[in-house]
Amino acid sequence: MRKPNARSLAGGLPSFLLLLPLCVSAQQLTLDGAVEQALKKNERVSQYRERVRQKEFQNLESWGNFLPSINLAASYNHMNDPLVIDLDPIRQAMIQLQTSDMVELKNLGTILAGSVPLSTAQRAVVAAGAAQQLNSALPAFTETLKQQDYKTASLIAVQPLFLGGKLYAAKKFASTELASAEIELKKTRNEITQETAAQYFAVVLLQDVVRTRKNVLAGMERHRDDAQRLHAEGLIAPHQVLRAEVAVAEAERNLFDDQNRLELGLMVLRTTLGLEEDADITIADSLVFRMVTDGLPAIASQAAVDQPLLRLIEQKKEAASMKFAAERAEFLPQIAAFGKYEMYPEYLSALEPRWIVGVQLNWSLFSGLKRYARLESSVHLEREVEFIQADAKKKINLLVNKNYRDMENSANRYRKLKANLALADENLKMTNGRFQSGLATSLDVVDAELILEKNMIESKNSLFDYYKAMTELYTAAGNPEKVISIWNAKGENQ
Repeated sequence: MRKPNARSLAGGLPSFLLLLPLCVSAQQLTLDGAVEQALKKNERVSQYRERVRQKEFQNLESWGNFLPSINLAASYNHMNDPLVIDLDPIRQAMIQLQTSDMVELKNLGTILAGSVPLSTAQRAVVAAGAAQQLNSALPAFTETLKQQDYKTASLIAVQPLFLGGKLYAAKKFASTELASAEIELKKTRNEITQETAAQYFAVVLLQDVVRTRKNVLAGMERHRDDAQRLHAEGLIAPHQVLRAEVAVAEAERNLFDDQNRLELGLMVLRTTLGLEEDADITIADSLVFRMVTDGLPAIASQAAVDQPLLRLIEQKKEAASMKFAAERAEFLPQIAAFGKYEMYPEYLSALEPRWIVGVQLNWSLFSGLKRYARLESSVHLEREVEFIQADAKKKINLLVNKNYRDMENSANRYRKLKANLALADENLKMTNGRFQSGLATSLDVVDAELILEKNMIESKNSLFDYYKAMTELYTAAGNPEKVISIWNAKGENQ
């Protein structure tokens, strides 16, 4: 029995079921969905996210400077000879002196007893007996301090007590580095949001332009058909038909160019979103006007607070201040408590303690003016950052004002074009009617169609410029997500 192949199975299915996988595979994109996808897949965002994690652990490391450090030091040692202290010369001198004293005491006792003094021989005998007695009574004056092989194991603890504020400055510096990394992450997210929104609006604009080009092409084709019919009836001259055909060719060329631009725009958007080059995405949006209700003073005030660049400079200013504090600490004494505990007491000599605790002070009194130079350098660094901050505030305020006025200009141009659009549309209808009646030429109809097309595309370009300026405005204010909420507002605000 022959198995049915895929083609025979497909032939028995309804056509809409064959198109179903194509419809399902297409990804429907919205502005907020595109931004979310870009933030999730973008490598720069991931890079700064990892930097934040790095600074978190460095900040945790700075806390460890306030805690004691405990070290274990152990060793096994072998010396060429044992470490010995030999005091035998002192012992011999003591025996000799004591022997002499005992001989004299013996001689004195003999004289007091009424006998004759000891002779030289008798003295020698008494001295020999006394020396032998003392030699037996006195221990050897030889002490082994260290055996030839010995082990050591010590626990050493150091607790900083006062370092002139250096530990606090290091902790604050680590905190500012963490805050700076978080601000840089926010700045990168804002830039990706702005970039994605601009590319999304560009695709929406090109879709609207392509749609307009198609409508114009359809109108030109209808006019060409009408011209051909009227020419066949002998009502118009041949050159008017030729002019209509040229207009159709120009409309086809314009449509082809904008379709290619749309494909390129989609390719750029796919790259930003981290999608494959052949990923099928669709965007159902169209450029419509939605009014911004925030005034310039409110946006400028928001920029002064939320602009990532200004916040980053503020953190750099704090870091410069902590550098000054660290350099100033070099002029102050450093105090630390310490302790040491020996774990092998059997290998300690009589001169070494089992444990010891104490307080240590270290104060560098002169270092060739190097510390003073570093301190003055940190002072000028603080002043430099202050000037950078003042300059950045002025430029951010200027950028906000420029983008706000660009946005207003685009909105005003869009509003003014509405009357032009209405007039161009009415003019096209009247010209078509007059052409049907033989009162207008083909050139009049083509010109009317082109005027309407120009005004429609200019209106869409004005909306694109409006949203582009809006995106740059709220990015400068540190809140590009506001554009998404404005874009998602229902209806068109006049």
